[in-house]
Amino acid sequence: MTAAAPIVLPLASAEASLERVGGKGRSLAALAIADLPVPVGFLVSTDAYRGFVEANALQGPILEIVANAAPEGTVAVDAASTEIQSLFEGASLPIHMADAIRHAYAALGEVDLPVAVRSSATAEDLGELSFAGQQDTYLNVRGEAALLDAVRRCWASLWTARAIDYRTRMDIDGRTLAMGVVVQRMVDAEVSGILFTANPTTGDRSELLINASFGLGEAVVGGHVTPDTYVLDRGILDRTGRDDGEVGLKETLIGTKTRMIIATAEQGTVTRPVPDGRRDESSLSADSLRELASLSLRAERLFDGVPQDIEWAIADGTCWLLQSRPITNLPAPPLRVTWDPPAEGVKLIRRQVVENMPDPLSPLFADLYLREGLDQGMQQLLAEVGMPFDIDDFIERPFFRTVNGFAYCLASYRVSWRLLRRIPKILVWYVRALPELMRSLVPHWRDEALPGYLATIDDWMAVDRTVASDEELLAGVRALAIADARYWYSVAMVMGAAKVTDGLLNGFLTSRFVPGNLTSGVFLRGFPSKTLEAQRDLEAIARNINRGDSAESLLALVRATPAGELLGKLPGHPGGGALLRDIQQYLDAYGHQIYTLDFVQATQAEDPLPVLLSLKALVNDGSYDISARQAAMEKDRELSKKTTLESLGRLRRWLFKKFLRWAQNYGPYREEALFYIGAAWPTLRHLALELGRRLVEVGTLASPEDVFYLDSAELEAACAGGAIPEFAQQAEERRALRNARMRLHPPGMVPEKDRWKIGFINLSLWETQKRNAKDSNTLEGFAVSPGKVTGSASVILSPADFAEMQPGTILVCPTTTPAWTPLFTQALGLATDIGGILAHGSIVAREYGIPAVMGTGNVTQRIVSGQRITVDGDAGTVTIIE
Repeated sequence: MTAAAPIVLPLASAEASLERVGGKGRSLAALAIADLPVPVGFLVSTDAYRGFVEANALQGPILEIVANAAPEGTVAVDAASTEIQSLFEGASLPIHMADAIRHAYAALGEVDLPVAVRSSATAEDLGELSFAGQQDTYLNVRGEAALLDAVRRCWASLWTARAIDYRTRMDIDGRTLAMGVVVQRMVDAEVSGILFTANPTTGDRSELLINASFGLGEAVVGGHVTPDTYVLDRGILDRTGRDDGEVGLKETLIGTKTRMIIATAEQGTVTRPVPDGRRDESSLSADSLRELASLSLRAERLFDGVPQDIEWAIADGTCWLLQSRPITNLPAPPLRVTWDPPAEGVKLIRRQVVENMPDPLSPLFADLYLREGLDQGMQQLLAEVGMPFDIDDFIERPFFRTVNGFAYCLASYRVSWRLLRRIPKILVWYVRALPELMRSLVPHWRDEALPGYLATIDDWMAVDRTVASDEELLAGVRALAIADARYWYSVAMVMGAAKVTDGLLNGFLTSRFVPGNLTSGVFLRGFPSKTLEAQRDLEAIARNINRGDSAESLLALVRATPAGELLGKLPGHPGGGALLRDIQQYLDAYGHQIYTLDFVQATQAEDPLPVLLSLKALVNDGSYDISARQAAMEKDRELSKKTTLESLGRLRRWLFKKFLRWAQNYGPYREEALFYIGAAWPTLRHLALELGRRLVEVGTLASPEDVFYLDSAELEAACAGGAIPEFAQQAEERRALRNARMRLHPPGMVPEKDRWKIGFINLSLWETQKRNAKDSNTLEGFAVSPGKVTGSASVILSPADFAEMQPGTILVCPTTTPAWTPLFTQALGLATDIGGILAHGSIVAREYGIPAVMGTGNVTQRIVSGQRITVDGDAGTVTIIE
């Protein structure tokens, strides 16, 4: 540090740059210069931090401690942080620095003035990096000695364990960092909180969102209370441009404000209960809402219109702004869409294969799979079974369509005179063909459809993609997409037989002819399956970690390392190579499993995070044993069978045995057939990404993944030779549109209020989403796995959220596909938006012995993570308790 470098700057200093005072200091200086209401104070510069570190020779030891700890995981980082804190505590503050800070403190005017001392790092409060909560704040600091100590602790907080870990994940070089400190008069707040100038959950720029509670703002920021929430229409103030415009209050949620943080008479703060009579009061008046809204919009304009996250406080009727920073990771503005059918009279429904497509589709998948592949597969199926009518007499193709990017299948049919004249012939065919069709479904799938599909995969896997032409690569993508779509229909026939026989058994068991409270799920679990095989193999890997030759060090590594970083920490570690081989062997066997049917999403082999999360959970809980659980379910199944037979008369016993035999003949094959759906995707994605890489080289695409955002005709044009730069822009726009559509919640039917009918026949019982009210606390769905459980919810909307799954909670999600299975080991129960008795989740939930309700339609909209809910897999209901 040079002699001219300032130790202290005025709060409203024009020299308050990011490099000189850090992110928080820079934004507060801008607010003060603009004459917005900020408490008086001063800034301790980053030059002071550097001078302190230099004077005490701390930089070298700090960087060495961090470098040694980073590869070793969380425990080592915690220890490193503790060691660095000790270095700061033992270091001396140079006299000229201490004098400069004392002088600035005295200039605030009052002896022992209570101040807030806040850390302000050079890599915080940026648009892409928040660092919220990573460094420290000290409130109600009184006196020179306490102030100097707080400044030193703020400097040390640059090296807290959470800050070190955050910088490591964000790939920020610690050698370039420094810490400024903000010192301001303490606002003894009566009410305080946070204001967002755009809705941080939905991305809606037309809304202001305010959280407020009594006392100091740390109660809200730290999540210690459930604050009041106010949603305002910012457009009213924007349109009037007047500070005294309408409030525009759209929504008010009064929180349970049980506690508040207040300043003590001496140093620091204390938590006190909010008086009972005030807990249900609104913490903000209309006037306060209006003033906060006005101030926040002025602050946003000051920062070039970038949506702001603002901390504020109110004391003695005055609103103070304590901090303003950009909202990080703000979603794109929500799309304004309508759910209208593509043509008049057309009805669409989300069921059948569409249940495996929870997200908006990528353009290439929609083109090759949804429209071309499934259409060809339907024609092939009808030809194979000898259906005595033309499908075009019955429907107006295409059978599968998209609305706002989401897949639907046709739910409206036309009944022509030509078709009516063929009804007798159709009935005769049906009676004659059905028995043979039922007998041949499983053999056809097992002996013809599956081997043929796997042979196609093998053929294209053998192609050397590095020497194949662009046209050949595209041909492989098309062939594999169509092969999987055709295979789906063989799977659908097996699943259809399973659903019919399951329905017959369940209908019989729940009728008045059978005593007790039994459902078919009791009799369809405990059978061998690919799902249970995968779980057994994963448990074997976990046992090896716990008892291997280098178990102690390897076990510590697995437990201390975040799941997403584990594979990178294993090479070179004792026992790490063997564990890597075990994981790779597992992924070779099961890694083709899909998170969603759209091949734009990486498969489990490419994105094994759920597998690693499940592995860590098994390592931490060595008592989990799927083989023992399967044996127990098999025993329970046989006991229930014996008890039921003994309770029935001769005729009902005969019917039960027949229905049970049918259901158990087809049921276990459902998961086996589903296991291979998407088996072509690893090979397809290799071919597609190689084509995408080549198109990047010639300037047609910006990244290899953009290949999924062109349709097949566009890719044919791109393969013809020469760069087509406009395709890169098209791909970028389509990717952004798909990302925006991810936050939409597609209705079960389009139009939303219609019912699925053929003529006068109501088929609503076959829908895979119930229609629950948007404000209902008891949601009806399909009872797919028996039992009843109450617990906290983990809402997992997509694979990107898998790390948020908490062990011992109820999994709440749109739907599940095979690659979601590892989450079931951590789940107490399951609740989904879409899906019925045939869905993947229903099968796996039974095998894992957890209660499940599927097809509620809106459970992910009604529940947030942490809420306590009850899943009743017998009644088919999900009840919100909190």
